[in-house]
Amino acid sequence: NLPDVYAAGDCAQLSSPGISRKAIEPVWYTGRMMGEVLGRTLAGKRTAYKPGPWFNSAKFFDIEYQTYGIVKPAPASEQAHWFWQKEGENKFVTVAYHPETLEFQGINGFGVRLLHAYFDRALTMQMNVSEVIADMSQANFDPEFYGKWPREFKLAFASDTGIALQKKSRLKQLFSR
Repeated sequence: NLPDVYAAGDCAQLSSPGISRKAIEPVWYTGRMMGEVLGRTLAGKRTAYKPGPWFNSAKFFDIEYQTYGIVKPAPASEQAHWFWQKEGENKFVTVAYHPETLEFQGINGFGVRLLHAYFDRALTMQMNVSEVIADMSQANFDPEFYGKWPREFKLAFASDTGIALQKKSRLKQLFSR
């Protein structure tokens, strides 16, 4: 709130965090993005901080953890969850979506690698969960399992939730391999 006084990273608190963002986000990604904005501003090009949808990822030894969007700790009236585990393996995914509109709200992956750019656009475009799940092969960033788990994942989602998968995706062209 003072001119020419700036904060970035863990010590910064956003006055207007926006939808699905928290006022304090103590992760290195947000600190890096804040630093980039500050650098541009100090160099004379005043830049607004627009981090996009929430995301975080980490790797603990050989286990990947990723989250894109908001996946609440427990389902609520405005959010439904679908959980999947690859049979016999430590690979888990939780998908969050609005139970009535079916808008995709977020995803947590544990033991799998997901493509950040895919989920950033899916959340920004407010895609339907059936469209996101239908294109999971485009969202997979795990070369060891590319082409194997997405089909199983899609079939389980449709079977468990009763939600039909959309045939065409608005992002298919952007992420074709």
